[in-house]
Amino acid sequence: MKFNTLLIILVVVMVGMTAINMFMAFNNRLDIDTLSSNSNYSYDYEGRATLDIETEIIFNKPSQMTQFLEQYDKPREEQLTDFQESMNQFAESFSRQMFVEDFQSTATVLGSNRVKVIEHAVIAGFAAVEDGVVNTDMGEMEFDLTGEAYLLTVSLPRDATIIGVDPTPTVSADGNVFIWTDTGKTNFPKIQFSRGE
Repeated sequence: MKFNTLLIILVVVMVGMTAINMFMAFNNRLDIDTLSSNSNYSYDYEGRATLDIETEIIFNKPSQMTQFLEQYDKPREEQLTDFQESMNQFAESFSRQMFVEDFQSTATVLGSNRVKVIEHAVIAGFAAVEDGVVNTDMGEMEFDLTGEAYLLTVSLPRDATIIGVDPTPTVSADGNVFIWTDTGKTNFPKIQFSRGE
């Protein structure tokens, strides 16, 4: 079975057409629910994003958990290659190249049908850059942030000049950190920023 945890989590947490199509490409139907998700996206001026995602999932079919955990026996290089292939498919929707510079994932079994997954990825080209303006827009993609157990944080460089943020975050901190929580179905944040002067 070939699939990638981060992309499955993207599908579970997001409900955009792109994510659904990406998930269908794996021909895997995992019957799971997300109990909590804490997603952190940190961007730089070149459009590179560092993704740190911690998610707790429950398997409605506990037998699927064994297959799910088998991917963690793969060598790191193979996981990185699989993830790059997945990102190539994902990037086609945005007419740009995305290059995986780093990818690490761990899974911790919390019970007979519960798993906590921690993912770390660094992806060049995750945001668009035009004339020095970085744009994090992901089109129609959405997060399901229903409930306080779901948190999305986007961090920008400290000296960034913010051009626009949509939708309005639940919390803004230090002028460069934006947090959304318990906002229901929420568009992936469209943030435009440039290098501060």
